[in-house]
Amino acid sequence: MANKKNRTGAKQSNKLILLVFRIILGIILFAKGISFLRDKALLENLISNSITEEKFSIVGLLIPYIHIAGGFFIIIGLYIRVSILIQLPIIIGAIILLLESGGKPYQGEILFATLILIMLLVQLVYGDGLYSWRNLLNKEKNIT
Repeated sequence: MANKKNRTGAKQSNKLILLVFRIILGIILFAKGISFLRDKALLENLISNSITEEKFSIVGLLIPYIHIAGGFFIIIGLYIRVSILIQLPIIIGAIILLLESGGKPYQGEILFATLILIMLLVQLVYGDGLYSWRNLLNKEKNIT
């Protein structure tokens, strides 16, 4: 009986860790989107070296808003896997652009983007978890 309680406690602990992990990931993406809106020069410098100026205006405009929306959805636990699948090409592209740009001046950004990529992949595997808006909506549907 005590062993069963320990397993239940461990499962709850893992769910709580995943919740904190998910919220941190969402906050980081949300904050990165806001920082890109505030400092457009950083995003321009990264993208302008690899694509034409026409394409930059579209990509540079969308990336901050995609990060903000994706971060928000990840924080609240709604459409997490869809949000992550949208974020993955952006983060992978950022890592590739940072590596192609020489690396040294952007070494901190490369490590940060790699960490975010790992966090996205972990969250993609584990999904939204027990404590999410989607699960709350599903429980409410089952009650009525």
